[in-house]
Parts: sequence; C-alpha cells; structure tokens
Amino acid sequence: MTQRQNGDFLYDAFISYSHSLDDKAAGTFQRGIEHFGRPWYRSRELRVFRDTENLSASPGLWLDIQRALEGSAWLILMASPAAATSPWVRKEIEWWLENRGSDRILIAWTDGTIAWDETAKTFKWPDSDALPEAELCRAFPAEPRWVNLRWLREHHDVPLSDPRLLSGVAEFVAPIRGKSKDELIGDHLRRRRMTRRVVGAVITGLVTLLCGAILMGVLAVQQRDTASRRQLTATSRQLVAEATSIQNTQPELARQLLVQAYRMSPTAQAAGALIGSTAIPRVIQTGSPARGISFDPRGRILASATNKGVVLYDTPTAKVLVRLEQTEYTTALAFNRDGKLLAVGDKDGLVQLWNVASPADPHLLGTATTTGDSIMGLAFSNQAPLLVVGIDAAQTGVIDIRDARRPRLIESMPPIALAGLSEGLAVSTDGKTAAASGEEGTVRMMSLSASGRLTVLKTLKSPSSVLAFSPKGNFLAAAGSDYTGRLWDTTDPSRPKQLTVLNGQSLGFDALAFSADGDTLATGAGDNTIQLWDISDPVRPRQGSLLTGHTYSVTSLAFAPDRGTLASAGADGATRAEKGADSTNGTLRLWNVDGAQSSSARTSVPSGHISPQAFDPKGQILTGGSPSTLWWVARGSQPRRLATLPTFNQGGQWVSYSPDGRTLAAGSPLTLWDADDPLRPTKRPGGRPMTDGSQVVIFNSAGSLAAAGDGNGGIQLWELQKRSPVARAKLPSSGHGDLAFLADGSALAVATPDDDAVQIWDVTEPSKPTLTGTIKQGPARLSALAASRDGSTLLTGNSYGQVTLWDVRDPRNVVRRGSAERHAGSVAGVAIHPEGRIAASTDDEGSMRIWDITDPAQPRETAALTLSGPLGATGLAFSPDGSTLAAAGTDRTLLWDMDLTGIQQRLCSESQRITRSQWAQYLPDRAYDPPCAGK
Repeated sequence: MTQRQNGDFLYDAFISYSHSLDDKAAGTFQRGIEHFGRPWYRSRELRVFRDTENLSASPGLWLDIQRALEGSAWLILMASPAAATSPWVRKEIEWWLENRGSDRILIAWTDGTIAWDETAKTFKWPDSDALPEAELCRAFPAEPRWVNLRWLREHHDVPLSDPRLLSGVAEFVAPIRGKSKDELIGDHLRRRRMTRRVVGAVITGLVTLLCGAILMGVLAVQQRDTASRRQLTATSRQLVAEATSIQNTQPELARQLLVQAYRMSPTAQAAGALIGSTAIPRVIQTGSPARGISFDPRGRILASATNKGVVLYDTPTAKVLVRLEQTEYTTALAFNRDGKLLAVGDKDGLVQLWNVASPADPHLLGTATTTGDSIMGLAFSNQAPLLVVGIDAAQTGVIDIRDARRPRLIESMPPIALAGLSEGLAVSTDGKTAAASGEEGTVRMMSLSASGRLTVLKTLKSPSSVLAFSPKGNFLAAAGSDYTGRLWDTTDPSRPKQLTVLNGQSLGFDALAFSADGDTLATGAGDNTIQLWDISDPVRPRQGSLLTGHTYSVTSLAFAPDRGTLASAGADGATRAEKGADSTNGTLRLWNVDGAQSSSARTSVPSGHISPQAFDPKGQILTGGSPSTLWWVARGSQPRRLATLPTFNQGGQWVSYSPDGRTLAAGSPLTLWDADDPLRPTKRPGGRPMTDGSQVVIFNSAGSLAAAGDGNGGIQLWELQKRSPVARAKLPSSGHGDLAFLADGSALAVATPDDDAVQIWDVTEPSKPTLTGTIKQGPARLSALAASRDGSTLLTGNSYGQVTLWDVRDPRNVVRRGSAERHAGSVAGVAIHPEGRIAASTDDEGSMRIWDITDPAQPRETAALTLSGPLGATGLAFSPDGSTLAAAGTDRTLLWDMDLTGIQQRLCSESQRITRSQWAQYLPDRAYDPPCAGK
C-alpha cells in the first residue's frame, strides 16, 4: 500500500478487536468493507488495517501497532466482552483517545451488551460489558452510534451478497467517505437500475431472444425467492440463538423471540427450541421483595408475603387469585397440612390465621399477639393443632390454634443470647422437633410436645440464618453468611451428626428448600443464584443445575409438592439503596425442574418402565411402572392416578395399549385386561403370570397379533382370538426385549441374541414365522430399536451413541438410509413420531435428543434436552396422536409437549407482546409485526 498524496494516512481505518473470539467476525467485516467500498468510489481504494493480516512478526509489536494507528484516519472498535478485557484493545483505544479523540471512533457490536445512560451522558456500567469502562467512561459527549453485528458470530460463512452485511458495511463506509448511508446505497441501486435499463433495451431490440429473456427472468425470481427463504431461515436461527442466551435474564422476551423465529421459518432448530421452551422460567412482578413464599399441599396455590401484604397466585397460570385484606408489611407465612389454613406474620409481631379453603374467597379467622416486634418464621406442627413462631431477638414461641378464631400464645422460649435474629425456623414433618436460629452461628434443636412445650435438646455450632427440615424429618439443612451450608442427620435430635458441607455460591445463603421427596435441596445465595443439589446420598451430595436470572439476592425458595416446580423470590429491579425492606421492586420466578436439574418437560409421573405403546389412542392415559399404574396425563391438567394393575413378578412388568385402546397387555404368557373403564380395568381369563423377569409386549397395527418377551431370551407370538390369546410360535431374542412390527404388521424386527444385529421375521403366518433378513450393526452392540407407525422405517441405536435409519418397506431388501452419532453414551431408547418426521433418542448419560428425519439420509439434531438421570432401554414413546413424548427411567416418567401450535399459544399467554424498541433491536430490517398480536 502507498500513502495518499494529500495526507499522512496510509489506511482509511484501523480495526481493533479481540483475537481470542473475534477473528472470523473481523475478517468477514473487513472483506465486506473492501468489497462494497470499491464499487461506490472507484477513484480510490478503501484501505483497512487489521493486525492479524498486516503485522509481520516483530519483537516490538506495540511499535508496529502504533505506526498503524498513526497512519489511520478512523478507529473501528469491534466491541465484545473479550475485547473489553483485552489489554491490546484497551491500549489501542487509550492511544486513539489521546492522539485522535472520540469523534473518529466507530463501534461494531459483535457480542455482549451495550447500553447508554442519557442522563449521565455515558454508557451504563456494568450493563455495557462489551466496552472497557476505564477507557471509554465519559469519552463521548453524546450517545455514539453503534452497529449490531452480533449475528456475524453465529455464522461461519457469510456471503458478500448478504443484505445484512451490505447494510452494516454501509454504516461504516459512509462516515469514512463523508457520505450518507442512503447516498451510498442509492448509488449502488442506481447502477443496478442502469444495468436493467440497458438489458431492457437490448431485449426490446432483440425480439428473437424474448423467450430466453423470459426464462432468465423466471430464474431470477426463483433465485430471489430462494435468497429470501434463506434469509428468513438465517434470521430464524439467529432469533433462536438470541432467545436461548437470554431465557433466564429476559424470559418474556425469549418467549416472544421463539414464537417469531418459528413464524419466520419453521426450521428444525426453531421446532426443537419450542419443545424445550418449558425450561424458560415464568416471572411474576410482585412490586416489593417477598420475605416468604409457600405452596399449598396440592401445589395449586403459591402464597407470597411482602411489605404490601399477602398475595395468592394460581400456580399453573401464575395469575393473581386474591390479595388478602387486613395484611400489611408481612414477614412470614405457612400453610397447614390440608392447605385450608394459612398463617401470616407481620413486622409488629402479629400472627393472623386465614381460612383459604376457597382461595378466591378467603376470610380472616383470628389473630394472636406475640412478645416480640416482628415474626421471622412460621411452621405448623402435624402432631397437634400448634403453630411454631420465630420471633425477633432469637425467641421461639408456640401458638395454640385448636380454636382458629381465638389463637393464643402458650409458650415462649426466651432468647439464649441478646444478639441475633431468629430468621431461621423449621419444624419436622411429624411435628415433634423444632430448630431455630439462636445467636449468629448457633442452632437450637428443641423437642415440641403435643401440649406445646418447647425443650432445648442441643445447641449446634452452625451457620443459621436459614433452616429447613427434609420432608421425612431425618435431615436438617442450615446455612448462613459464611458462604456454606451444612446437612445434619437429626434422626436423634438430641445428638445431631453433621454429614456434609455445601459450598460453591458466594455472598452467603439467604434461602433453603427441600423437594417433596427429600432428594433435592435448593440453596439461594446473595450472588443472585440458585444451586440445586442431589442429596439422595446426603454424605456425598452432587451439584445439579445452577439457576441464574435474579438480579439481586434470592430471599426465599419453595418446592411444589410434585417436585416439578421451584419458586424463588428476589428484589429484582431494585436499586442498591432500596434493596431492603422498603424496595418497591421484586419478582417471583417459577422454575421447571426435575430433581436437581432444570427441566424442559411439561410434567412427570412417579412411574417408570414404559413400553413403546404406553399411551391410549388419545394420548391422555399413560401406563407404566411397578406396580403398573394408569395415569391421567392430558395436557392442561395435573397428572393423577387412575388405577393399578397387579404386578406378577419382582421386576414389575411393561404394559401396552392395543391400537383401539380397549385392551391392556402385559407379560409372557400374555395377560390381558379390558380397559374400557380405565378406573377399573378387568383381567380377562387365561394366561399365566411371569416369575422370571418382565419384557416388553407390543401389538401389530391391526391389534390381531402380539409379541412379548418371555424373560428367557425369547419372543413369543400370540394371536388374539376373541377374548383369549393363543400362543403360535417362539423366536430367539437378545433377552432385553427390543422388537418392533414392520410393514403392515406382517414382519417383526428382533434383536439377535448376541446384540450385534437385527433379525427380520415374516410373521404373515404367526404359527410359522420365517427369517427373511438380517441387519448388521457393525462392531457396536445394538441397544435400542423402534419402527414408524406405518412400519416403513426402522430406527436403531447402538452402544457407540449412534442412531441409524433403515428403509424396511420391503423387509426382504432392507436399505440403510442415514445415521448420526451425537450421543456421548450408549443409546438407551429410540422412538419415531406418528407423522414420521421427528424421532427421539436417549442415552445412558441422561440426555435426550430430538431429530428431524424428514430426509432419512441426513437425520439432523434439532434439540438436546438434559434429563436428571439415565433412562431405561424401552423407556421412550410418542403418544398415538403425536402431542406428547414420554421418557422413562426406573422410578419416573417425564412428558414433553410436541404440539408446536399449542406451545406457541402457551408462550404468547405467558409473555407480554414484544415492544417496538425490542423489535428494532433484534429485527431492525423488518417492519414491526409482533408475533402474539392476537393474544
């Protein structure tokens, strides 16, 4: 390159960026400038300096950079969190401000966040993590223009013809050349129009080429349409990525972006994101921080105590049910065992008892006055009509509530020390043991008699600002400001034993909660995070998901009884000055969880071991587990138990529905039940119970033939004649029950005894099955198989984590179509959606993947969903109507919604419409057209 004749500048611009993350984005950006800059101004060539390409190896690297800076007219800063912390970028900015000033700095926003504070005339720190605060704080007298190029990071190869690249480049070329963006693009368009006029003149003069010109025009339109579709697809994928990145911090906006992504282009990625969208937390604005939250025993009502009183919410919809009158500045609350009574404490030491049997019409029963100034904790005793109260100054009291209209304080444990507050209070499930915070760093273990007398059994040295008993009452969790939590074995409350120490969060613990089964503990900390712990082994607890999204300390936690929902409270939105009791901000968040993991499943039932035909034809009833249980799992309702079938052997049994839904089958020899009345299934005569293990049983598409594993490495074929099954033949099998009917039910795929292949049997004559072919799996062991509803496609999984699709329309000539290897562990289960376009697979590492198999030769992963544990090999099934996907382990089954239309309607109902400013941020080139406008 040579210097200009009229100045000292060798380069038009110097690009400053972080090499660790922005190399590709910077390279694409530079090529765009050089490509689009030349056609606009052919009189001189745009010259851009980028040190990766231009700097030679030099021991004095900074001297080379400084010479390049001195020879440049503009500085283009590619802003990102990595660039903000890069010492080279910061040094380049510092030199430029000192020698050139801020009026020739252009900002290309490639990652992170940028926000401007108009009042302070500077960027909002630390919300602007893409910029270095020390160098750019108050560097600009007015809000500078920055161009959003974050989409460049999501794409590996951006063509120079991409209109977004053209528009972005024009934003930078315009000030460098001293022209407006519209003038630059207008010149470009005028050249294109001039070309079209010339072509039109030639076409007019050359009539003989008319047909060819028309053909070319048609092709051009097709190319334009293709380009438009590609643009929509690219934007859809970008919105999915954006929604995923903000789903915890801005959940409502994330929901809107997902709906818009699918609306623009129903890509496999958008569909997968919709299926997993249940993991996005629901947010309730409370107007002030909640000091206590609690679910009623059914989990249908969530109560919140704030300085504005008590509010009852409907858990499924997160809508306000009622605000309790005569409650003000509340500090604690608790439901009794049947959920009909709600105790509320306030800052003046008053306790109120409310009848909430009818949540929409609650009424105050009675009040009791304590000896303190503030109620810091409440807990009902289940052994007697007593209410234990945590009072300030480290006191603990007991209120007699036998007459709820006249509650009275009957016991008050005086403080052990003069300092400290009793913010921690817990009562065991049996109501016989209470734990309360004493002075800082101590916990009082007390016995509670049926008459209400408290007796101190032991004083523990433990962080104690928050306490919680496990549901079974044999463990106590205690945590405080020393950044740790402790688990105590309180089987003998007079001699508690410390089991383990929990740490990993900072700024101290402010909230604790056990799940209903006691296997999960949630801890809320001052660093705004919630940590889930798997404490099924309390001596060796394991960290689960870390939930983020609160912007201030988590003040309260509560699990719903079904263990699938976790509620959290925080002072989100408050300034640091008003973070405390007088804050006018606050939120509740409802998290979808499964054990110690964040979950995207709609719901779960406590039964595992489901068969491939576990649903009734309408997809409303699911059967599985040991003992085999029928569950009502219709969408929009809580799962409920309908009936239980007898279990004939120690390992339980797999149960399948016939295609017409009127028959249930289990075991081998086959046992059948009439299922016309799912509340009272009736066993049919015949059949003998298994005693040596259970295997899967499945029906053919007509329901006339059943195949069942006999537990001894064989498959029995049963012809269903009238009410009694008739045994016809026995086939060899691997023993773990993998089989599937193919074609129209006239063929059966069976795993071979050595698990390295699949045998195809012709069962047109069930009494004389014929082996027609074998599918070889290679060196990997076959671990799962399933067939499509029409029997034309077979899906297999193996021990290498690979899934493979086979064309089995002609069982005598099986054709391998395509495969994918995305699982880290052995594939445990596979299933194909009834419509045949989607498949699912699970592995023994605890993950599930959704596949787009529209093109069987190229199965594409659309979603990866995390489960809380490994699943069984036959624990995966789609409902016959395709609306639900079930994945089962040994003790539970998770269910996902697959109805994409219904999911979008739910997302719209759970979020506010996207605003114009938000739309402009994510879709700047499209007219405002919110996706949920009709909600």
